[in-house]
Amino acid sequence: MTSIRAFSGLGVSSTCLAGRKLSALPVRRTQQVVSATTLAPQPKEIYGPANPAMRPPISPKQVDPARGTVLGKLGGESVVQGAVHIPFRPAEEDAKNFREHWSVQFWRDFPAKRDAIMQDNSTDASGFIPFIQKLRGAGRRAGMFDSPQAIAYWGYHLARSGFFTVQGLAGLAARNASVAQGKTGDGVKTEKKAMDFGKIIQSGLNGPLTEALASYYVDWTNIQEGRYKMPWDMTPGHRQFSPSYVLNKASRFLTEAFQTLDRRDLGKPDPVWMQSGMYPDYYLNTFHYQTDGWLSEKSASVYEVSTETLFIGRQDAMQRTAMVPLADFMRSRPSAGEGTQVLEVACGTGRFGTFLKDTYPKMQLTCSDLSPFYLAQARENHEYWRKMRQPSLPMQEQTKFLQTAAEKIAAPDNSYDVVVSVYLFHELPGAVQREAAKEMARVCKPGGMVILTDSTQLGDRPEWDATLGGFGNFNEPYYVNYIATDLGALFKQAGLECDQKVLILSDELILPSSS
Repeated sequence: MTSIRAFSGLGVSSTCLAGRKLSALPVRRTQQVVSATTLAPQPKEIYGPANPAMRPPISPKQVDPARGTVLGKLGGESVVQGAVHIPFRPAEEDAKNFREHWSVQFWRDFPAKRDAIMQDNSTDASGFIPFIQKLRGAGRRAGMFDSPQAIAYWGYHLARSGFFTVQGLAGLAARNASVAQGKTGDGVKTEKKAMDFGKIIQSGLNGPLTEALASYYVDWTNIQEGRYKMPWDMTPGHRQFSPSYVLNKASRFLTEAFQTLDRRDLGKPDPVWMQSGMYPDYYLNTFHYQTDGWLSEKSASVYEVSTETLFIGRQDAMQRTAMVPLADFMRSRPSAGEGTQVLEVACGTGRFGTFLKDTYPKMQLTCSDLSPFYLAQARENHEYWRKMRQPSLPMQEQTKFLQTAAEKIAAPDNSYDVVVSVYLFHELPGAVQREAAKEMARVCKPGGMVILTDSTQLGDRPEWDATLGGFGNFNEPYYVNYIATDLGALFKQAGLECDQKVLILSDELILPSSS
């Protein structure tokens, strides 16, 4: 589930519900960075400290199941998942600080009950009758058949979701068989019970498919409104349509999925293989229980297929929403992006940047990341895009790459017209979030824009609040703090003003533990 603020946020789900929200909140830079005392009043006291970003770290612990799970203490006040209360919802502050894109109300009104899709919650053939009927009606309302372009878009994306759904279920089936035989992905004997495969299928049909249609509707509407171009990876001849390429990626995914789920079930992430004084301590964590954390070619090469499988093919659509506020900013600039300097902070594999360059090919884009392995993958992705879409692109308009930390960006003041970051802040400690916000503001030119896209936060979908923090159990140590952080206040203190909030919400299917 993703929320975009112009400036903005990404929400991930618990084992019961999955919520990822893409929030892009564009923040327009109006002056040089100044102290919070001269720019804006201090935010109201939340959890003790006046600055909501200065809340102490959370130490999760379990309590009586009748009361829920205490996710931690913020300034001495418990945040309880499942039964008690969650005292602060950032979405309520967002409503005061940001102009809301129509997508925010769209998701606010989105029906919370999804079990009606399956008749009597059954997993047999009879349960698909109302599901197919609802699909047909939703297709008509979404305009799937209104034009050849619409048919191409919807055909591609439904096929894409179908592929990643089948791939995820295939991996689950293989691991289910392995666990039933008493072995883990590493061949180690285990006493764990096999997963209830039928319930997992039912859970997927009751949630992610309906959310997928709605997510694609938002993406398609943005394209129709001219916010960004049709996805360039739909181009005939793209390598993702090559059987050998697909098999290679699928094989990597299955291997990684086995190992990741084994670690998750044990609750013991592997240490990062390399220790180095060049990286901050928070970075040397194998987030999501993934192999090698961010520090290997293996990790970088499997990241995209793993996350797309998790979101059954919708991650690109979620990330593209970051270009909604950017389109408003670019209206007064050359349509191809000439002369516009853009920095993507924590670019990962660089895939979002290729959609950015495809819409604005002459934009001068710099992709930054702390991992040299992910930067190498980003370079490969951008080179592939260039060869397919803009083979004659001049050197000065090609993407540049910068290894740097978000909290200490290696660039001069006022270097970029736009600074964008996708899915970073939920993996940063509070103190580092503050420094990263200051740095993004520092390198942004006066009158420029900062766009933050990250996970859903509390209040974006109130019915998810009780379980949203569960994603922190997937070796995301800073996530629970993140979902209760007032990002608007954070960036105001860095010298920015809030502009717009955009939202795209997507369920993800987090597999239950096999123990």
